[in-house]
Amino acid sequence: MPGEPDGHGVPGPQPPLPRPDSRLIRLLGDAEHAILYLVSVILLAVALGILVQLAVTIVRSHASWPQVIIVAIEELLLVLIVLELFVTVLTHLQGGHLLLEPFIIVGIIAVVRHILSVVVRLTVAQTPDESGRELMELGVYAGATFLLVAALTLSRWSRRWPGENPPHSP
Repeated sequence: MPGEPDGHGVPGPQPPLPRPDSRLIRLLGDAEHAILYLVSVILLAVALGILVQLAVTIVRSHASWPQVIIVAIEELLLVLIVLELFVTVLTHLQGGHLLLEPFIIVGIIAVVRHILSVVVRLTVAQTPDESGRELMELGVYAGATFLLVAALTLSRWSRRWPGENPPHSP
């Protein structure tokens, strides 16, 4: 009988473990793919919506050109964030592995957007207390940017270690 000791006290072959229903696994995998396709379409629509809204804002804006340019850069950086998430979802749909780097890049772009917002607020006349808070916020964002760039560098550097190369996504 399987699992009982043979004549030498050594257990025999173990019975196979029950396998999960392959139809259920296939159904769950199909549901995951359907949701990922839906998310990718929504991400593209959001990116397009941001671009349309940016064009409308530029046309209707009565602000100075430097302020319009800063707003445009912030919105374009937001589009880059959305597209980076789209590429990550697309890579996963194509069978690639999820990587850390795209999320670090999204973080860097997001922090740069916040830095631009602080810079815009600093150009407006403020009290010394408000300016001090804005400068402190700018310092925190600069520190976060430094840490994220260091993490990105470490991530890319670690792929060069022998035997540690993860599969690359297309």
